[in-house]
Amino acid sequence: MKYDVVVVGSGPAGSVTARFAAEAGAKVLIIERRAEVGVPVLCGEGISRKIDDWGMIEGKRWIAGKMEGARIYSPDKTCVTLGAEMAGNETGYVVYRDIFDQELARLAVKAGAELMTNTNAVGLIKERGKIKGIKAKHFNEDIEIRADIVVGADGVDSKVGKWAGIETTLKPNDLETCCQYTMTNIKGLDSYCEFYLGRDIAPGGYVWVFPKGKDVANVGIGILASLSEAGMAKKLLDKFIENDARFNNAHPLRFITGGVPVAMPIECVRDNLILVGDSARQVDPITGGGLTHCLEAGKIAGEVIGKAVKEKKFSQEFLSEYETKVKEGIWKKIKRNYMVKEIMLDMEDKTFNMLADSLKDYEFEEISTLSLITALVTKHPTLLMKLRPLLKVAKETKE
Repeated sequence: MKYDVVVVGSGPAGSVTARFAAEAGAKVLIIERRAEVGVPVLCGEGISRKIDDWGMIEGKRWIAGKMEGARIYSPDKTCVTLGAEMAGNETGYVVYRDIFDQELARLAVKAGAELMTNTNAVGLIKERGKIKGIKAKHFNEDIEIRADIVVGADGVDSKVGKWAGIETTLKPNDLETCCQYTMTNIKGLDSYCEFYLGRDIAPGGYVWVFPKGKDVANVGIGILASLSEAGMAKKLLDKFIENDARFNNAHPLRFITGGVPVAMPIECVRDNLILVGDSARQVDPITGGGLTHCLEAGKIAGEVIGKAVKEKKFSQEFLSEYETKVKEGIWKKIKRNYMVKEIMLDMEDKTFNMLADSLKDYEFEEISTLSLITALVTKHPTLLMKLRPLLKVAKETKE
């Protein structure tokens, strides 16, 4: 088996990378360890409306709900409401993630990529120190897939990165432990996503309610691993549901658990190898949302890979165009939001209440870190010292 590119993982990052590499003329194979693309669902299923302008996905059957904005609740239940244009990457649509992933994979295949499910990568093929492909198990059969470029799109616990010598271990302070119910027969849902903050509610994270229809929603929680213990996320989520009257007669249709990186980006290029998506830590450290970022990064990766195949140049130096472009865009946002996350970890619930009080009636002309800080310190000047490090970054990045 010989390909120009083998992509490990058929999630959005892997499928988009494969699609754009195939469109550029590369012979591409996607391998997926599971029996079905997109299953099981491991996601809150929110994505920005930016996707409307990107042309990366067709049709509308992947859309569960169109969101008009977000409501953010402080520990004392003060509510800050943001319209969709200001609410960030998690509030444009709530999607059916299995259908979403399958549609992206379909478009990759339509572009010329091949797809093998039930195929688990077990190691890299290396010759004279160079990566030459992937060792895998297809069902119970040992196979070798030779390729000039290997793409690691294998998620938060990326083995491809580790095999290539990239440090992918996450510290507890940079990992969210998450669980989520999809529930039916919920009362009072509308077209707003909801986020609930507070150390008693979700230490180091938040609870979310993402509507998927008239009476169906994803209700989940993410808490920082360094502040949690075994089973804590589910206990806190169950407590939240029990205390909200909307869920009195609601029942779960699905329950999922998983981990989400909330870390700084890592090195994502070596000779003959690229990492994309969660494996490269291309996730918003505040929200834990990665769909928007991985689509952006996957497109860049696929286009750079297409050039590399055409020119038969597979060195780290040539492939680093991908990392350079990602650093110019996605990395800046992730680094800024990582600093926000670290600042928020030192905040007490009292401070979150003050923040919400400052913002609840504020009329935003724009949404940016700088405008947020201005709003906060205008009403509560005592917050200036806590926010000074973030203010410096906002001025430097002009965001």
